[in-house]
Amino acid sequence: MEQPTPAGDRPIGGSVIAGFTHALHDPYLLQISLYMLLYTILSTFLYFKQATIVDRSFIDRAARTAFFAQIDLMVNVLTLGVQFFLTGRVMKRAGVALTLAFVPALTAAGFLLIGFMPVPAIVVGFLVLRRTSNFAFARPTREVLFTVVSREDKYKTKNFIDTVVYRLGDQVGAWTSTLVTWAGLGTASIEWIAVPLALAWVGNAWWLGCKQERKAQTMAYPSSSRSIRGGWGRQPSQSPMTP
Repeated sequence: MEQPTPAGDRPIGGSVIAGFTHALHDPYLLQISLYMLLYTILSTFLYFKQATIVDRSFIDRAARTAFFAQIDLMVNVLTLGVQFFLTGRVMKRAGVALTLAFVPALTAAGFLLIGFMPVPAIVVGFLVLRRTSNFAFARPTREVLFTVVSREDKYKTKNFIDTVVYRLGDQVGAWTSTLVTWAGLGTASIEWIAVPLALAWVGNAWWLGCKQERKAQTMAYPSSSRSIRGGWGRQPSQSPMTP
């Protein structure tokens, strides 16, 4: 007798463009796309800011290479330490919403500080702290968002977001930075564009985190969740033998 195929081994099926269509029509997936878009736009802004400071501070190409190598070393060391000692504890105690909103809030504060004090030390410190926080907190929490979606969305929509949406945000950030320079507004204007975008990102991250937590609770306790949503006003009756 032929054994049934486990659900995890069955073909996903569906349309080739399902990742694109699902990302547009599902509010939850659309918000994840927006999260990735804002992340990459603001990362590109910070990259251009870093490039401007490096061009002003280092004339020698070897000095620039050493500078970038030092930043990467600091980020890698800090990320390893934070992931080993803090990531799991923070996500467990703070929850998905608060952990996911940390990097957006840090980004808003960092660009605001740079806007008032555009000095190299602050830009470098902000860059290192933001990249470390992304690897240690934002990226792991971002993966948690896909634990409450279908298999098709885990493989198709997630792939669409991680590639197309990511590169779109990168391009939009580059175009915006170029447009600001072309308009003669100066690189300082980037910070004042970045701050409201980062604040919108905070709201987006908080909504996503709360939505994920509700979806996870519904998946874990489907009957009680329906009871609460339906307004029945009480939990299912217990057996007289239940203590």
